[in-house]
Amino acid sequence: MARSRGRFVRQFLAILTMKPRDEGKERPGRHFDASTAQSGGKPLPVLAVLLTGTVMLGAAGGWLVGLRSDPSVPTVATISQEDLPAAIATLAPGAQQTARSDPRECRFPMGFITVVTPGNPAGGTVSFRTSKYQSPPFHVTDKPQKIAIPLPVPPETGGVDLLSVDGNVTGLLVSLSPTVRMEPINGVATVKVRWLPRPPCRA
Repeated sequence: MARSRGRFVRQFLAILTMKPRDEGKERPGRHFDASTAQSGGKPLPVLAVLLTGTVMLGAAGGWLVGLRSDPSVPTVATISQEDLPAAIATLAPGAQQTARSDPRECRFPMGFITVVTPGNPAGGTVSFRTSKYQSPPFHVTDKPQKIAIPLPVPPETGGVDLLSVDGNVTGLLVSLSPTVRMEPINGVATVKVRWLPRPPCRA
């Protein structure tokens, strides 16, 4: 009997001193050092790089959207359908040919600017350009003129581009929204402008 009791006591003590199988492992709710944690077998630095890249792409996209909606960037006006024939006549010869090759005159999207030199009746000769277009020269005076400019951005989305004027004239006003004063006294003046999206041509 005493021998059986001794064996029972030893077994009981052995059970009390045994280490649980999950001892040393983190359990839910416990604090642990995030710098040594792993998720799905990927070290945390890799996840941090991926997260940083996602944040940077999101920020870049937000910057582009913000630029398109920034009210401080003047907008180029859209040409109405009835003004298209007169607008085409102000284009460079190659652009005129392209615009007139479409019988509906909608596959060559354009905007327009109105230019004038108030208080300077003599005016001067200037030309306008974007990243994809160079206008013919125009003699601008104190009498407003409308000049067509092809869209330099995808018409489906619109976007921002630079509008430059080359020449030598004082007091030149370019009617955008809002109006911008551009004086290419040293040969060139440039402003950032927004081009509105255009609806696609109907089939």
